[in-house]
Amino acid sequence: MPAGFTEINAGRGFVGRLATGGDLVEEIERFCAEHGILAAQVTVIGAVRRACYAYYEQHDRRYRELQTDTHHEIVGFTGNISLREDRPFLHAHATFADASGATVGGHLLRGCEVFAAEVMIREITGVSLVRVHDDETGLALW
Repeated sequence: MPAGFTEINAGRGFVGRLATGGDLVEEIERFCAEHGILAAQVTVIGAVRRACYAYYEQHDRRYRELQTDTHHEIVGFTGNISLREDRPFLHAHATFADASGATVGGHLLRGCEVFAAEVMIREITGVSLVRVHDDETGLALW
């Protein structure tokens, strides 16, 4: 196995639908906290009424926050759950498409208002994923 990788095991799996009007990030993190999910893979399909996302400026080491105040389809979403400050933390990147098919996206932020969201969470075990500050990138990484 390459250096820096750890073998994991599949844990519990969950599927569900989030309530219309909820916050996409907050609802997934809340569910994971309530069910003791400390590490997981997360995928979502659906649509949002408002999308909030960010682009990480590597030279400035800061996120540039962006948002769209119109509805968008979620056309791509990949994320994970790990621990940050002793709580389940969702790190996800998402792509959103508007009515013309134009896309925007980046690092998912709180503030994405759910229109419809079908969520799949696959818990992983055998590893402890804890985010800590990384001096080289300025990010909180495993």
